[in-house]
Amino acid sequence: MTKSKAILILLLLIAVVMGALTATGLLRWGEEPKTGFQKNGLLTVICDVEVSRPNNGLGQPFDVETMTMPAEFDFDEKTGWYPGEFTISQNRKGTLTVTGPVLEISRPAMFKKYGFAVLGDHVTLDRSNGSFKQWIDLEGAKRLELITGSCRRTTNVPF
Repeated sequence: MTKSKAILILLLLIAVVMGALTATGLLRWGEEPKTGFQKNGLLTVICDVEVSRPNNGLGQPFDVETMTMPAEFDFDEKTGWYPGEFTISQNRKGTLTVTGPVLEISRPAMFKKYGFAVLGDHVTLDRSNGSFKQWIDLEGAKRLELITGSCRRTTNVPF
């Protein structure tokens, strides 16, 4: 068999395999994969979290408390809120950013706390595993994590 026939047969075999993968849905051309995650409307979750509060400055041991709290993500308005530490509240919602399964609510801030300027407040929900985190950005490129936990939908269906 000549080289050109072998190359032609190989290309034909690749085309057949790719056609079969496309026909079965295992290969998509120019489409984002379907994640099954909610993309519009409101997503309301209940989170079991551990809150770490600085006690008299950042050099002291933190007070740690467990609690249950809600959070809400509005895909249509691209906003969200939760009642955590330095809260992004229902009255002062933050901006929602969606990156794959991760939802992030953030809001800029500018106030002093614990001897540092607080520059921003953030919360994330990873819908692939329900992981919830909240932190604040401090001056000097510091990050103070305040809340960790896990969330579930109020309707007990997947995210």
